[in-house]
Amino acid sequence: MNVTDFIAEFRLQRKDVIAPYAWTDAEIVSYLNSALNEACERALLIEDRTTAVCCEITLVNGQADYALNGSVIKVKRVTYAGIKLEESSVESLDNEIAFKIDNRYSNLPGQQWEIQTGVPKCYFITGQSLRLVPIPTAATILITPKIYLTVYRTLLTPLSTAAPTVAPEIPTFYHLRLMPWIYRCALLKQDSDRFDKAKADEQEMIFIESFGYRPDANVQRKRRDKRLPVTRMIW
Repeated sequence: MNVTDFIAEFRLQRKDVIAPYAWTDAEIVSYLNSALNEACERALLIEDRTTAVCCEITLVNGQADYALNGSVIKVKRVTYAGIKLEESSVESLDNEIAFKIDNRYSNLPGQQWEIQTGVPKCYFITGQSLRLVPIPTAATILITPKIYLTVYRTLLTPLSTAAPTVAPEIPTFYHLRLMPWIYRCALLKQDSDRFDKAKADEQEMIFIESFGYRPDANVQRKRRDKRLPVTRMIW
């Protein structure tokens, strides 16, 4: 389904097919964009490893923290010079959680990890920022100037009535499942003839059946801060 198809489906289902319309095309497309972002946030529908704006970060000498693109919901994987970096956390690093012991890793006791420089070995996420440990140096950047991410994200460019033949990035299988959220938004329009909170709630529950509940900020923080499992060798 493209933008035109979504508008037509909406008008057919809401019996809004004769001008003057109760909802404009622009309103319907704004509801569609909302539905797409909600679905992506809840079900991680767009996995991206190739789009430079959200999947490549240019390293800077002496800089540990790098802003993630605003579309990024979750970082799945980070690589440097073709090597996968381990995901860690402040708690793990502060508590001397051991990195895998091989020629690429070393223990960073106490808070030394905050000032150690060299080739990045791991990363952690705080909000919309990614921190590398150790901190890249000029010599590091000469080896490879970028890190590469695989991410789950929302829309990079909202759909628009100006591009009526463009289809959402998500698989076609999910397109019609977006409609309940579109209806939900339409039923919350601040208009005495259109507003219906009860029916809007019903449509939202149908949407939830397809894509799940939206994870709140507290849940997302707890997931980020959860300590990584540690495997200890017993000799």
